[in-house]
Parts: sequence; C-alpha cells; structure tokens
Amino acid sequence: MILKLIYNIIIVVSYYILRALRLFSKKIDLFIGGRDETFKLLKSKSLDKGDWVWFHVASLGEFEQAQPLILECKKSFPKYNVLVTFFSPSGYEIKKNFSAADCVSYLPWDSIWNVNRFLGLCNIKFAIFIKYEFWPNYFKGLFKRKIPIYSVSSIFRPKQFFFKWYGVEFSKLLQGVTHFFVQNELSKNLLNEIGIEQVTVSGDTRIDRVYEIVKQENKLEIMEDFTSGANCFVAGSTWPDDHDLIENLFEKKSNLKLVIAPHMVSTKIIKSLEKKIKLPYTKWSKYDKLKDGNKQVLIVDTIGDLGKIYSYASFAYVGGGLKKKSLHNTLEPAAFSIPVIIGPYFKSFQEAETLVNLGGIFSVKNKSELTNIFNYLSLDDQARKNAGIINGKYVSNSIGASLRIVNKIKETH
Repeated sequence: MILKLIYNIIIVVSYYILRALRLFSKKIDLFIGGRDETFKLLKSKSLDKGDWVWFHVASLGEFEQAQPLILECKKSFPKYNVLVTFFSPSGYEIKKNFSAADCVSYLPWDSIWNVNRFLGLCNIKFAIFIKYEFWPNYFKGLFKRKIPIYSVSSIFRPKQFFFKWYGVEFSKLLQGVTHFFVQNELSKNLLNEIGIEQVTVSGDTRIDRVYEIVKQENKLEIMEDFTSGANCFVAGSTWPDDHDLIENLFEKKSNLKLVIAPHMVSTKIIKSLEKKIKLPYTKWSKYDKLKDGNKQVLIVDTIGDLGKIYSYASFAYVGGGLKKKSLHNTLEPAAFSIPVIIGPYFKSFQEAETLVNLGGIFSVKNKSELTNIFNYLSLDDQARKNAGIINGKYVSNSIGASLRIVNKIKETH
C-alpha cells in the first residue's frame, strides 16, 4: 500500500517536472505537447463508439513487435477497431499515420485521474501490452472494469522487482493479467514461481515482422546504383559512440561498398560523421547517379529505408550495443541471412544472445576486435555465408508467434 502511494505521488510530481523541462528539450516538448492533445484526438476518433482493441507499446522497437499482431487481429476481429498508444515520441512521431490502426495516440500519463478519464472514454474490449509495459494504474483500471489484459512478447528476469520481496505489491498486478505470451521458458518459470499459471511461451512476434520484410519487394534505386552488384557492408541504427568504434573501417580503400545509417539524422550527427570518413562519400539525400556511383561510402541521412537497405548487405553492424539495454534490431539484417556485428552489451536481448552463441552474430569490444571480425567476414566468403545461414534459419524457424497468440485470444473473444 505504501509503495503504491509513493508511486502515485512520483507519477504526479514527475509530470509537472517534465512540463517545466519541456522548454529545454525538443523530445520532452513532444512528450508533453502530444499528451496535451490526446483526449481531443480520442474524442475526434469516436473511441466511445464501436468496439476497440487497444495495443500499447513503449516506442518503435516494441511497435515492431505489435505490428504483425495488429495485422492478425484485423483479420481475426474484422468488426473491432484498433487503437495504438505510444509512450515515447520517437515511436509516435514515426508511426502516427500507421494505416492499419484506426487511431494512434500517446498514452496519457499513468495518473489515477488520466486512467479513469481514458478508460471512461474508450470502449475497449481487450488490451494488449507489449514486452515491458506494466503500468500500475492502467492495469488496476482495466481490472476494475473487467477488461481482459494480454501481455505479449514479454520477458522476465530474476533481477526484476516483481520477483523481489519489496516488489510484492506490484507483482500482484501481474496476477490479474488474463494471459502472458512470453518469449522464453525462463520468463514462464519465473511467473509460475509467483503463482501465475496463465502463461504460454509463444516467441517473439517481431520475427513475424522481419520475415515479412524479407518477402516483400526491397528494391531501392539508390542502392541498386551505388552497389552495382558489389559486396556491401551496412552499419545501421548507429550512434556517435558507434561511429567512434567503426571509423577505421571508413579509411581503407577497397572494392567493398560501405553504407552507414545513423539512428538519429540530425545535422549535428551527420556533420560529425562526415568528419570521420576519409574515403570518397556521398549522402542519400544528395545522391546523384551521374557522379556518386563510384564513391565507396554512402551516408543515409534520411529515415525509413533501413530494412530494405539491409537486403543489399553482405554483412552488417547494428548500433546501440556499446551501452547496456540499448542494442537496436539485429533481427532485421539477420532475416536476410547475413552475419551481424554488434557491441559487447547484448545480454538483455534474447535473439542476440542466441545468435552470438550459435555463431551468426559477432560481438566486439573495441576497434581491434571489430577490425579482425570485419576482415574475416569480408575476405572469407564461406565463413560469411555460413554465419548468414545460421541467422536466416533462426528467423525462418521462429515465425508464427502472432498467429498462435491471436488464436489463443480468439478462444475467449
């Protein structure tokens, strides 16, 4: 009871602090400004009319897990409308026009007042929360209204507070979840240990999404012209610390084409990256077929094409792995049956752990290790092919989670 009181105080106070900080941060300004318009948006979309399925995701990565499930739900529940809410501006701003959803909005802040207003306005038939999203007041509000909650692609670890003595109050929230669709046996066992039996190991729905990307038309005119059939190395979703790690790769002339696609494409980041590149380069936004096809490096200073760009790669580097819990999507390149290189921090990402152990993903700690792996994969065609096959098989053998989940939900709806 005391922890819940403390939580509710923190929720209210933190929101006012964020409102004050919005003057100094564009991201926080979007975070607050978007929420100021949420209830107006919900009313304009008539959330009080018809039947709605509510999907909640934290950001873009979790949306990738939700998307195949949303599409399956549209097939299985054609009379239901779909509401998608985001916690983070980085996800909402990119996916706010997602065509398969009938309404996309920010999640109102998890205060008791907002929760009651939100659930009072929206005619939700069941709710699906993706991965790590467990909001106490929303869960309590849904329980009170007897609206089923499904936790999908969730992962649990022994160190999480749900499984500590001081987290008992919050672990009780999990008891009311209608069903958990977890990614692995460890998560299932942890839930079982605290008395939760409504658990299915269904895998990662994101794999369904990346598998669909592989099957679609991935042709890009710029990549066709730039690579012209040559081997290509793609560094995707990179951050400045990744640029520091990989900068040596952009100094040596070779027949290998190099593409780098930063996660953030601000002017500051792109200019900083340009200073590190010693080879002839061009930028995606300025690409000229008449003079840029012979250049060795291509900087992708736009967003939205990375999934297709990976289809041209012989092997890839995925950014974010130089910091804990920040690794980006390794499944996207892996789905194209190519080897992947990442930083040292991957332990909280199940697919990365598995593929490192299998030999399809290579983890490096420093420039020396990166150079060795880079040379190994660029020079040894058979080794590169074998590692890629490992990744491709992992993805193709893991599809189907979305359909399994929807079929289970259909049993009670």
